[in-house]
Amino acid sequence: MNDYLEFAKRVALQAGDIMLEHFHAEVEHREKADKTIVTVADEAINQMVIDEVEKIYPEHSVFGEEASRDKQSEFAWVCDPIDGTVPYANGVPVSVFSLALVKDGEPIIGVVYEPFMKRMYTAKKGEGAFLNDEAISVSNLGLERHATLNIEWWPEAEHDIDTALHNISLDTKVYVLHLGCVVNAACWVAWGRYEACVFAGTKGKNVDIAAVKVIVEEAGGKVTDINGNEQRYDGDINGAIITNGKIHEELVAKIKEQL
Repeated sequence: MNDYLEFAKRVALQAGDIMLEHFHAEVEHREKADKTIVTVADEAINQMVIDEVEKIYPEHSVFGEEASRDKQSEFAWVCDPIDGTVPYANGVPVSVFSLALVKDGEPIIGVVYEPFMKRMYTAKKGEGAFLNDEAISVSNLGLERHATLNIEWWPEAEHDIDTALHNISLDTKVYVLHLGCVVNAACWVAWGRYEACVFAGTKGKNVDIAAVKVIVEEAGGKVTDINGNEQRYDGDINGAIITNGKIHEELVAKIKEQL
């Protein structure tokens, strides 16, 4: 799998260059049918990923947020060209590129690149998680005061986790933040900076969670759907709860009480 990981890292650096190239310009963007926005950088990166996979792994599928190429293969590259498009389009430097190699629905390679601080998170199934080639691990904090949870929710989201996390915060005194980029926040869980991240996305949102599934779990954490169940990452998902593992079951139970 080393070749797969090196390929993903190389593609991630190319994506980062495109992100930086457009970041300081008046980046052109439009609203999609689902009311989210897309920039010219999103589309350029997505197409670059398709082109690079076609050159090196022509038999593999590519599932991207803006464009896909389904080869009916057991291997699929799952890509979010820019996670955090809204902050990116507004000049807020928190967005990332995300790429996973998924085999039969399970992520086995994950790479996330945050080009503004040049942070690259990587993982291979069974071999640990790394930030710029240094091993990382999750925190050991419980669901208690000073724990930090990130929430990613928007008005069209299927699950009303905004209200749920508000009530959980009042009950447990945890901090609830909204970074505006679920992939970056999830990597901070892997890095031990956050204790959890809760995501309301469903249709087409496997692109947001596929890479962090393997990165967070290789760092010692846990990633499930909103109900605490395992799910495939080559199609639609049912939200995501991403934690340091220690608080996972308790957080799932508390969210179920609220939804």
